[in-house]
Amino acid sequence: MRKEMLVLMVVALPVLACGPGELGVGSDPVSGSTSLPGDPDGESAGSPSFAQCAATTVAAKPVYKPVDIVFTVDNTPSMLGEINQVRANLNAFSKTIMDSGIDVQIVLISCLPGECDNDKWHGICVDAPLGAQDGCVGTGPYKDTNPPHFLHVNRRVESLKGLGRTVQTYAEWKSMIRPGSIRHFVAVSDDNDEWSGSSFNSALLALDPGLAGYRFHAIYSYKSKEAACALSKSEPCCTYAAPSGEGIVYRELVTVTGGVSGDLCLQSFAPVFKEVASSVVVGAKIECSWKLPPAPAGQDLDPTKINVQLEAGSQTTLLGQVADAAGCAAVKDGWYYDHPFKPTTITACPQTCNTLQGQAGVKVNIQFGCRTKIAAPE
Repeated sequence: MRKEMLVLMVVALPVLACGPGELGVGSDPVSGSTSLPGDPDGESAGSPSFAQCAATTVAAKPVYKPVDIVFTVDNTPSMLGEINQVRANLNAFSKTIMDSGIDVQIVLISCLPGECDNDKWHGICVDAPLGAQDGCVGTGPYKDTNPPHFLHVNRRVESLKGLGRTVQTYAEWKSMIRPGSIRHFVAVSDDNDEWSGSSFNSALLALDPGLAGYRFHAIYSYKSKEAACALSKSEPCCTYAAPSGEGIVYRELVTVTGGVSGDLCLQSFAPVFKEVASSVVVGAKIECSWKLPPAPAGQDLDPTKINVQLEAGSQTTLLGQVADAAGCAAVKDGWYYDHPFKPTTITACPQTCNTLQGQAGVKVNIQFGCRTKIAAPE
């Protein structure tokens, strides 16, 4: 499996209990124009210090883009154990992503049990809570689609045809792909594919150019049956890979798109699903943007009394505010609201974000209650 290096930023939000302070962001009640009055170098002499203001800490939540994921699972007779592992892991997979605060929608392209047009082929039904409640009970017919988060496209997926089936069923799953979402595709097969990676990419983007930038993940055979058996009869792919089944095309797509791969022959799907979920969470995070928590009981959230402080060891830096993203170009460092008067998030300027990403262990303290510092132009 491919490994990714992650940088963790700890975000703390001291909630402040100060008296009335001077305005940071303001507006003209007549014209409605936005301004940033105040001393660009920081607080006035009569304003409370941050040490005097700090009282309570509230954890901030990162801001994430929505995520849409399309799974394509091979239904051939040799895939029974693998299908059972996919079914066993999908709920934990989706829960990991949802528990991170991400709005995720999942599509599964694979036939339902008893509906694969061949009694030797194996279908899959996804249990609740991702799948529909009681959707997989009894002997069928099964109905596990569970809007809005899960759609089962009930189509048989043959060996060598996973990529083609993904493209051919686009009309059935395109409603699950939202504007602005992060897109992932996941293939599970013990065989290779008859399409090339470039053919899949071209056909997919011809249907929807907005799918550009997707990540492709796959659980596939790292060796063909023949190659594995030639090494040793005990080689896992000697047992679990299809003849000529090395997943060369899947490996190519994973590599080109920066995805995650797992060796199907090892028959251990849980770690792969966990790594794919981690990749999904990391990829959906809007770097250097944090949700504002609600004000403490009995207090109002005042956008004119919020400050952002970077803390690295014993050193602290107080960042200044700019009116919007365009204002970042005129300052060395800074931050801005998504809305000047009713903000829900704070976002660091790109140059400040680069500093944060380049320093491990930096804490970001978003402080409430004291006059907002305005960023000084360079």
